[in-house]
Amino acid sequence: MPPTLHPSCRPLCIIHANCQGDPLAGLLAAHPVFGGAFEVRRYTNYEREPIAEEDMARCRLFIYQHLGEKWDDHASDRLLARVPGEAVRLCIPNMLFKGYWPFWTNRSTMDFGDSFLDHLVDMGLSEAEALHVCLKGDLAAKYDLAALLEASLDVERGKEGNTVVQTVPLVLEHWRTERMFATINHPGCRLLLHVADGVLAALDMPPVPADVRTAFTMPYDDFELPIHPQVAAFHRLAFGDPGARYNIYGRPMTYEDYARRYIACRHGGVGNFIGYLQLV
Repeated sequence: MPPTLHPSCRPLCIIHANCQGDPLAGLLAAHPVFGGAFEVRRYTNYEREPIAEEDMARCRLFIYQHLGEKWDDHASDRLLARVPGEAVRLCIPNMLFKGYWPFWTNRSTMDFGDSFLDHLVDMGLSEAEALHVCLKGDLAAKYDLAALLEASLDVERGKEGNTVVQTVPLVLEHWRTERMFATINHPGCRLLLHVADGVLAALDMPPVPADVRTAFTMPYDDFELPIHPQVAAFHRLAFGDPGARYNIYGRPMTYEDYARRYIACRHGGVGNFIGYLQLV
């Protein structure tokens, strides 16, 4: 094993990623070979955190999630043009999975936007009526849940066309028997370790060692986005029945508990659903 250099002497590894970059940085830093070879520094892409010129000059490994031109100076092509020529460039997946949550949308006024629940409220239904339709209506009769799943997977396959490791096959192998995501973009331990191993393999380094794997725990443990029981039943999930309880900022709730709060928050025009969930 190569000797560990003082942080100021080691080449710099920059990770330009969303919240998925935090656990990856921790896993790589804990790896005896990688940690001895690189100092790891993480930059948050969605916050448009600028990368310091001195860091870019020291960079010898640039790990990034691809961002398009709409991100301006933070777009991947522009950042890659600043990376020193001798640096290794590795594109990693920006993991997102809608299989458990086919109605997730980023076009809602709500945190964890749900187009189905939003539609019920927008129809003018009362809170009680909206909750009743949500729980008792036949989702599979109104929505093609299988097609929604395939459309989501097709998007993710396209995103992973140029990444150093692919995650969709692993998701498809386990998603019915093991909850693979806490929310649409908060992957579980299996996926995070898989990506770390993929990065290490690309660098001809051994995988994450057993002791680090054993000590690694779910980094997104404060919130589990509940799964509609009918979605769970349609996809034959081993979890997600009506009585299933989810950790909602330290409090266990069923899907019904969560949906009731979502509808009430939307009805009341409350702009901070996360804060609402923490209080109500």
